[in-house]
Amino acid sequence: MKLKYVLFILLACFTSVANAQTEPRAMAVSDTLPPYLKYPEMPAFKIQMMDSVSSFNTYNIKPGKKTVLMLFGPDCEHCQHMADSIRAHMDELKNVNLYMFSFAELKDVRRFAEKYKLDKEKNITFGKDTDFFFAGYYRLTAVPGIAIYDEKKKFIKLFNGGAKITDITSAVNNK
Repeated sequence: MKLKYVLFILLACFTSVANAQTEPRAMAVSDTLPPYLKYPEMPAFKIQMMDSVSSFNTYNIKPGKKTVLMLFGPDCEHCQHMADSIRAHMDELKNVNLYMFSFAELKDVRRFAEKYKLDKEKNITFGKDTDFFFAGYYRLTAVPGIAIYDEKKKFIKLFNGGAKITDITSAVNNK
């Protein structure tokens, strides 16, 4: 009887040691996934609005339309080309919520929006990511960084460092 008890204890110890050895590896693999893939729902983060007083939280984006979140730099050539392309393809993006924000000063964001004539578009909101959330969450290595979400605020696609406008319009119009 004592032998059975001792064998049971040894088996229990061996099983817990074996699990302890495999669990961290499984956790390490999941830790390498970027947050936007681990949590495919649109993240909630704050965008300072152009009036420099109010802010908007992406949590408050209403479902029902696809959403494009874009981090840009006003002095970035790729971002400037992307702004030109967005302007030229507004017909294909008219039913999309487009949030364009930067780490730059709001006066520079405003100048950018005016220069590319995107400030008058009703479906485009400009602002500043004051908490530097976007680049870290999406592990961006370059701008523009573009995250696309479906009508239910579920992740569709990420473009790190820019994309062709046709890739963006395809992503928002096909899924």
